[in-house]
Amino acid sequence: MTSPLIARNSWSQAIGPAVGLLLTMVVLSLGFLSCSDSTSQGEPSAEWDGQKRNVVLISIDSLRRDHLGLYGHKPRYSAGIPVSPNLDALGAKGVVFDDAWTTTSWTLPSHMALMTGLSDRQHGVETDKFQLDPLRSTLAQRFQESGWNTAGYFSGPYLDPRYGFGRGFDDYRSGMLTQEAFLERIANENKKRAAANMEPMDQRLIQKLRDRMSHWDITSPRINQLGNDFLDEQSASGDKPFFLFLHYFDAHYDHIPDEAEEGLAKKFDPGYRGPFDGTNWYFDERVMEYEPPHRRLISGRDLEHVKALYDAEIHWVDRHVGEIVAKLKEKGLYENTIIMVISDHGDEFFDHGSIGHRSTLLAEQCRIPMVLSVPGVTPEGKRIPGISRIYDVAPTLLDFAGANGLAEAEGSSVREMIDGEAAPRTAFQRIFSGGHRKGSGLNVRDGWRSSRFTVLRQHRGDFDRETDQELFTTPMMIRSLGSSFYVFDRKEDPKEMRPLSPKDPRFKQAIDAFCLDFRAAEKASAQLPRSDHSVLTGMKLSAEEQAALAELGYADDGDTDGSGKVDLMAKTLAPLTEPCD
Repeated sequence: MTSPLIARNSWSQAIGPAVGLLLTMVVLSLGFLSCSDSTSQGEPSAEWDGQKRNVVLISIDSLRRDHLGLYGHKPRYSAGIPVSPNLDALGAKGVVFDDAWTTTSWTLPSHMALMTGLSDRQHGVETDKFQLDPLRSTLAQRFQESGWNTAGYFSGPYLDPRYGFGRGFDDYRSGMLTQEAFLERIANENKKRAAANMEPMDQRLIQKLRDRMSHWDITSPRINQLGNDFLDEQSASGDKPFFLFLHYFDAHYDHIPDEAEEGLAKKFDPGYRGPFDGTNWYFDERVMEYEPPHRRLISGRDLEHVKALYDAEIHWVDRHVGEIVAKLKEKGLYENTIIMVISDHGDEFFDHGSIGHRSTLLAEQCRIPMVLSVPGVTPEGKRIPGISRIYDVAPTLLDFAGANGLAEAEGSSVREMIDGEAAPRTAFQRIFSGGHRKGSGLNVRDGWRSSRFTVLRQHRGDFDRETDQELFTTPMMIRSLGSSFYVFDRKEDPKEMRPLSPKDPRFKQAIDAFCLDFRAAEKASAQLPRSDHSVLTGMKLSAEEQAALAELGYADDGDTDGSGKVDLMAKTLAPLTEPCD
């Protein structure tokens, strides 16, 4: 087993017909509390039964809810092999949330929402040029301050401590490739470049290589080794409750299950004889035309094979989740341990004309699985039909564990939803991202869901005049509607394929409800104390990047990719987040 690079951190609704009713629902769903002191500790829930519980929070990167058995998925070519037997079993013993939503369609902001109980606009880490404000508190900090032992093990570059994720963890480590392997890869790349009479890799290329290597790496075994070691320690000491965070990345593209286990791809598509093996999936020129208008090229059968590879990778991760559950039972910890499993976002397979994520806020990228098990407390096999949010997770875990709460959290515990007493909730989404396709430009959008409607707002502005026409990468978004808003009736169109006409009465009904929610959220956001902009954007390289660049003779100039986009983000942030008018 390759030992992981250690990166320690020392930071110890339904829309009602009457405005009055709707306003009441909005206030209840947003759950905004006093924000006079972001470090103040809330008291444990009044419903707490007095028992301090352990917590295991599992995040599975890039996992679509509709590829899990507990949400009805059956693999197309391997009917005898369930994709997610361990997660299915956990759902049968716990509570499954049927309408859970993340805040965005990429890893960094969604995980920050997971760890703070705040939507992306509130926590402020909307691009990789920002780190979490020191005035904000995290889930791990609250557990640590409440007396829990805390550990977190991650396997993707956007979970790096430099963004603020390490705060509150006694032990926070990477399960990615070791520093030695990273340097070896750089040396090999430079040899190839030298043979081609090219200059050695510069700082920007080295950092891009680190990101790409995470797509090829197989990390679940390392994450489990770290997690199991921690559980052994906790079982042996037994002096405090614990909080363990595990982040699995192997379901993320590239879709290369045979790198994890030889023959796994064939198990999920035994009859395939085509050319696709899942390597370089997001950038493969055989998949789609990357010049606008981004035309699909891959055949239907080849696409189904890639989906089967994705299923195989989910199966691989599911196996490792099962090992953690088995470890809890083996050590006698299971009955006093809360388990929450969630995804940060989904992935698109040409549902709306493209692939991957970080491009839209549509359902295949933002509707996520969410499972909660509190043995002896939560009912077995219960399904929750109402909206839940990724920013409800932190308040929920603190509530059921008996720890102090996050006083400024925008989300709220799902306990009342489980008891059937909660008011309907609405969910916010947002993207503030650079374009990932040629000609796609800066991608800025808002999203909002109620139990009835989806509202998507696409921002256009002076920030990107030349490529404005390509901001929306999905061809189904009809520009002739003459509006920056796109509205879907979720009851009639759950896959969000048919935007309503602005002439439809439902269009205005949905927009009005969205704007009411949005204004309330903006008002609450304005009340949060915030550090100076220079603190929020004073980004440093990750530990491995710093070490690699230092060894190769590069100096840290403070701009992690040399793009200078921090200034662009700072200039455009204010006008793009004005309330509805």
